[in-house]
Amino acid sequence: MDPSSPQDVCRLLLVRPRYLSPLRWDLIVQTLMQISDPSLVLSGVIDPRPSQNIQIVATMDGTPIVNNAKELPPGSFTHIALEDGAPDIMDDQGDPWPRISFSIVAFLAEQVAARNGLMAIFNRYRSFAQSLTNLIPLEVSFSYESLICQSLRQLLSANAAAYCEARIEARTVTVLSSDPESLFAEQASFPLTEAVREILFLNDRYFDELDPAKTGILHLPHTGSQHIVIFKLQQETTPSIPFLLLFPPPFPEENPQPELEFQNALELSAPVLETSHALFAHRSHLKRKSEHDPLTKILNRDSLDTFIHLAWMDAVSRKTPLSLLMVDIDHFKNVNDTLGHQVGDEIIVSVTSKIAGTLRAKDGFGRYGGEEFVVVLPEIEKETAVRIAERLLGTVRSLKHPKAGGVTVSIGVANYPEDLSREDELIALADRMLYEAKRGGRDRVAAAPS
Repeated sequence: MDPSSPQDVCRLLLVRPRYLSPLRWDLIVQTLMQISDPSLVLSGVIDPRPSQNIQIVATMDGTPIVNNAKELPPGSFTHIALEDGAPDIMDDQGDPWPRISFSIVAFLAEQVAARNGLMAIFNRYRSFAQSLTNLIPLEVSFSYESLICQSLRQLLSANAAAYCEARIEARTVTVLSSDPESLFAEQASFPLTEAVREILFLNDRYFDELDPAKTGILHLPHTGSQHIVIFKLQQETTPSIPFLLLFPPPFPEENPQPELEFQNALELSAPVLETSHALFAHRSHLKRKSEHDPLTKILNRDSLDTFIHLAWMDAVSRKTPLSLLMVDIDHFKNVNDTLGHQVGDEIIVSVTSKIAGTLRAKDGFGRYGGEEFVVVLPEIEKETAVRIAERLLGTVRSLKHPKAGGVTVSIGVANYPEDLSREDELIALADRMLYEAKRGGRDRVAAAPS
């Protein structure tokens, strides 16, 4: 016999139990409406107070919602799902309709919902894994921390996610990024509590739940989450440990399925996240090595040229000033010839360290060659650039090398748009002004007359 023949199709009338929670009832009804099994059809629902969600889904599916069985046309259903203990519902001849226990129907519906939920997790997980394991070109500017927060929040359907870094010795935690970005009013920092530290030091465990009061955050963001998950991005213990703060959605107490889905997604994502973080850390290390001078750790010549070009393009497009300082250590050849290259290297490192400590995060600082350096000052006018250069003179003068004694530098200043109008003139003019400073007696600043 054909299993899809009318005689074998169970056309079910679902009756709302008296004491079932609204959330669980909505889940069961919506799952049965969307079920694709040809041998089971939801013909109608008896629900005197249907929720808005149920009404919308029923309208789209064409499933009638009624107050009693008599409102349905004869023959539209073959069985009635009733809760245990509920009285039978009679047909027009006074005979009871064949009944099915509601608990069995609910169990089957919840199993189908669980399977659908797991498939949804796997689909989200697939796109999540692809987004993290694709090799992102180093030339593309992106925030790894933001990418992690966005991807994981979407995978878990979490309310929020924050990328944090725990500094073990300082016993502090810094929030580097979050999704949504407005999760914290500003870049937050809070104490590393013992509860967080214990989770970070767990072996063979990527994540654990934490009472929000034990996070150490004085002003917790309003996410609607009832608990917080600490998610480590690496297993080994290091002085600085990256981890995630996850804010799950509230889970209904009477239906553990969403919480199980959340845990399954966490388990799936753990190894992918650890691999992605290790890959990112390795690539970042290689990128830093390729961009920075090995002795001074400031930008090398190639990276400096790129920085100058980007700063120039930004200044031209935004019509903002751009200043450039060419810095040269005075009498450096004598130091190398008389005291040796090791002393010369020590002086170079000391000078760059002093200068770097006075600059802004947006400024560029690189080694142009030998004992020559370039400082790039976006959005700085010529007059201010000269004052900054003079301050650098005083900063370097404070250096005292045990063998070489005092150290001084000479500085040439060039500015767009006051001094020049073409990019290739920046370095050339600053270099000419540096020569003027040298010719004028060294340990001084020179700039083109206004």
